[in-house]
Amino acid sequence: MTRRRFTLFLVGILALAVFVAPVASAGKPTIERIDVDETVPDPFLTAECGFPVTVQSQGHVIVRTFSGEKTGVAQVTTLNIINTVRAGDRSYPVRDVGADVVRIEPDGTAILMIIGQTPFGFAGVLKIDLETGEAILEPHHSLEGRIADACAALAP
Repeated sequence: MTRRRFTLFLVGILALAVFVAPVASAGKPTIERIDVDETVPDPFLTAECGFPVTVQSQGHVIVRTFSGEKTGVAQVTTLNIINTVRAGDRSYPVRDVGADVVRIEPDGTAILMIIGQTPFGFAGVLKIDLETGEAILEPHHSLEGRIADACAALAP
């Protein structure tokens, strides 16, 4: 599962959580570990490269969910996934590592912080207001240039 797809899924779940449980505390969390081992076609890289590309994702995701009646951290999701992008017998490794943190501010605002390295996205921190979808802080290190590197390494 690519981080982009997982993050979109997570944002949807978290937006719902904002309305169901508007505040959280830093009490003992519930913990769920999700092992990832899947190979799927990658329509984004297929379009970018101009030839069929698949991605094999292996690793794990750990979701820690906090509940309560106070502000603070509501959820921490850590990712450690190796994505091997393939075309024919050629491959290109891409790491997806970091943490996604949802925090409830004193005014009730839910903030998502995506911290780490996202495949072909960025390295650093991205902060998003979950209610408005507005970026509060943009990362400074883009990894989008690596798309061309991957396509060159995978080209027939």
